[in-house]
Amino acid sequence: MSDIEKTALLCSDEDDDRILDLNKNKPDTKINRLQSQVNDVIDGMKVNIEKVVERGQNLEALNERSESLSVSGDLFSKRAKNLRKHMWLRTCRARMYLGITLGSILILIVCKINN
Repeated sequence: MSDIEKTALLCSDEDDDRILDLNKNKPDTKINRLQSQVNDVIDGMKVNIEKVVERGQNLEALNERSESLSVSGDLFSKRAKNLRKHMWLRTCRARMYLGITLGSILILIVCKINN
């Protein structure tokens, strides 16, 4: 390589460096627009991830509440069955006492009529 070529290459590097320095000072609008779009997408994704986490927490709370409600419903059902049996027995006893009382009165009336 000759000295002239070396000098030309060295000079062109300096020119390139100056051009690059000038471009660093000038904002590249396409790159800035793309970077702002990327930042917007990142922000949107962060918001979406936060919403998904909140929904997951809400679903867990809802699941716990539904399990609690299911347990309460089962307990209510058992108590209702026991109460229904108790009331049925109470009604049967009342009918039995009424039948015994009416039978006793009927027997007394029949005995009085026969005497």
